[in-house]
Amino acid sequence: MDILSSQNSYSSLSVRDLLDARNQFHVHMLNKRNVVGTAVGLYLIRRSDPWPDAKNPVKKSAGKKKVERTFANSEVRPYSWPCMLVMVDEWVEEKAFSSSKLHPQDMVPKMLYLPDGRVVPVCVVKVEPQAPATKPLPSWIWPEAAIGGGFPLLIRNQGLLRTASAGCLVSDGHTIYALTNRHVCGEPGEPVHARLRGEEVEIGHASERQLTRLPFTEVYPSFAGKQTYLNLDVGLVEVDDARDWTSSVYGIGEVGALADLNEQNLGLQLIDHPVSAFGAASGHLEGRIKALFYRYKSVGGYDYVADLLIAPQEGNHQTQPGDSGTVWHLKSEEEKDSKGVPGKVSYRPLAVEWGAQTFSVDGGAYNFALATNLSNVCKLLDVELVSAHNTAAQPYWGATGHYSIGNVAVGQVKDKKLAKLLAANALRISFDRTDIAPGKINEALKDTTGFIALADVPDVIWKKQPGKVKGGRDTGFNSGPEHPTHYADIDIPGPNDGPSLRELCMQDTDRVAVEYWQGFYDSVGSTASKSRGCLPFRVWQFYDAMVGYVEKKDYASYVAAAGLLAHYVGDACQPLHGSFLADGYQDQATEGVTSTGKPKKDWPAKGVHSIYETKMIDAKAAELFEAIDKVLAKPAAALAKIDEGRKAAVATVKLMDDVARLIPPSEICDAYVELGEGASRAVIDGLWEQFGANTAKVMALGIRNLAHIWESAWIEGGGDSAKSADMVEFSEAEIRKRYVNPKFVPSLDLDQLAAVL
Repeated sequence: MDILSSQNSYSSLSVRDLLDARNQFHVHMLNKRNVVGTAVGLYLIRRSDPWPDAKNPVKKSAGKKKVERTFANSEVRPYSWPCMLVMVDEWVEEKAFSSSKLHPQDMVPKMLYLPDGRVVPVCVVKVEPQAPATKPLPSWIWPEAAIGGGFPLLIRNQGLLRTASAGCLVSDGHTIYALTNRHVCGEPGEPVHARLRGEEVEIGHASERQLTRLPFTEVYPSFAGKQTYLNLDVGLVEVDDARDWTSSVYGIGEVGALADLNEQNLGLQLIDHPVSAFGAASGHLEGRIKALFYRYKSVGGYDYVADLLIAPQEGNHQTQPGDSGTVWHLKSEEEKDSKGVPGKVSYRPLAVEWGAQTFSVDGGAYNFALATNLSNVCKLLDVELVSAHNTAAQPYWGATGHYSIGNVAVGQVKDKKLAKLLAANALRISFDRTDIAPGKINEALKDTTGFIALADVPDVIWKKQPGKVKGGRDTGFNSGPEHPTHYADIDIPGPNDGPSLRELCMQDTDRVAVEYWQGFYDSVGSTASKSRGCLPFRVWQFYDAMVGYVEKKDYASYVAAAGLLAHYVGDACQPLHGSFLADGYQDQATEGVTSTGKPKKDWPAKGVHSIYETKMIDAKAAELFEAIDKVLAKPAAALAKIDEGRKAAVATVKLMDDVARLIPPSEICDAYVELGEGASRAVIDGLWEQFGANTAKVMALGIRNLAHIWESAWIEGGGDSAKSADMVEFSEAEIRKRYVNPKFVPSLDLDQLAAVL
């Protein structure tokens, strides 16, 4: 190379140099035919191009015609150099500009020359902008234990339902907010909802702290950006109860410190770096940063740019409407250890997604995320990222209790043929023991269009409305024939403060009859279907069904019924499912208003049900399993013989009585109040310290009773004549087609059950 030539070393160019070049030539570029956008980044090399070597440091494809460059057929390589990226919707060969069809002035130059002598290369990439694919928010079931990043946020305005994702928690030092997009959370004061366990719940209201757009040079004073707006689109939701939220991100878990990007460190080292997010619509997202300061439109002489353009990772989900508001995290992995085992992956919050640009590339549509630098958001709104908030139960969200009982009960069955059948189908009933960490359960529970393990189908599917979830059986929120089958408030005092239904049935088991329960409920004024809990009779119904399936040698239906029964027996061994104190002292309710002025009711121990049954159990999953194992390892008294459905119902009432004696519901409520209520680590730890040992005991009781009912129905149905060769695993499709059928062990309330028992 001639040392006196003007050839430049492009690798020394900075983001500031690239932005200077774009600022001077952007209008010039956009007036060229086919140009649809610009950005700054690293030069994209076609994958078909050879790699340079020591002999040929600048190796080119000899004699080969260059194909059009796209995001799909090109890549950033270690030697890629800084450049201005110019996106065109039609690729035109250089020689075509010599024809009469195309004017030479429409050709995109290979270099941009600045007045001070700097030279900036130009990388042309073919894209075809398209309208983004619109898909409705999936019928996923979100946990109710804690709300965090990735959860769906909903707002209704002008007859429209807008959806977005919660990004993260931030605070001004006094108030905690959920961060999302401004275009979704709306005007200050508007109520915002979340979707939990398939239902909409109000969780807060839109705050006055919002960002729409700002002049580019106001956000980045030392960067060039004349007549350019930086889109921000961030809104904060002031949450009603911070105790319901966690700083962990759904599907990712706890995240690290903020990835603080500013003018001093916002460089090209970010290009092609892996990033991760969790969107309410798309689920887990993987991508790579493809460009900085992508110009996506021009209006009225002003350009609009996004901080980051993020490409989807090949083979992974792509972002879609409903993901806006989610936070993308800078992903980094520790070095492998001496044995070659990869280190821990860390996630640092980086940017807030506010939209997407869909490009048609090589015949396929790719949704590129557009995102705002989170550091700028925190600076402009004067807030800080919240970390380590309510993370004790994270990522442990889900149905640990029901799955634990179903999983462990499989190993308690003594009949060899039945044990073989249940073991073969253990993953249809529950999860593998090592996977009953709610962080692994949560992903499997989300998509109700796929298979749901049987132990939580009654909650996840059957308690939903059929118009919303296939297989749903209820007619409304907390109402319908399935709802009262999950509990029975059998400790409510009788007339004139007389004996409770539980006491009466334990005095005389003949009182475990539909007619007797109807009369008792009538006497205490519980006449509505939803207030006439019938859990023991649901067990009776399942027992009869299992006997019938064994008699018909329909072992797939037996397995389905057995797995579903695990849920109801799990309910029976939870102390609050057998009590009128299920969610605290509701008879002491007082009127109040929310922060938005809406009426609400409060009472002592409100919220205790989910805190004890879900959050505490999820948070203490490891300790709980260990304690249950110790209880089951000890000898236990033989359970009463069951040879008919009525005796299965009596056994269920006996189980509920034993549970209430071990853990009186009033003691749980009182302890919850004394601990200060809410979902803090102190409250959860306090409940565990007081009730953890007995919680393991009642769950062990549930496990033994479930295995006993399974085995009793098997024997009564003639399971001893079953062929060992028929004890096989059934497919997910075989099991699912049964539980989505409303006629399969149909959901009936107390007044309907008499006809089938």
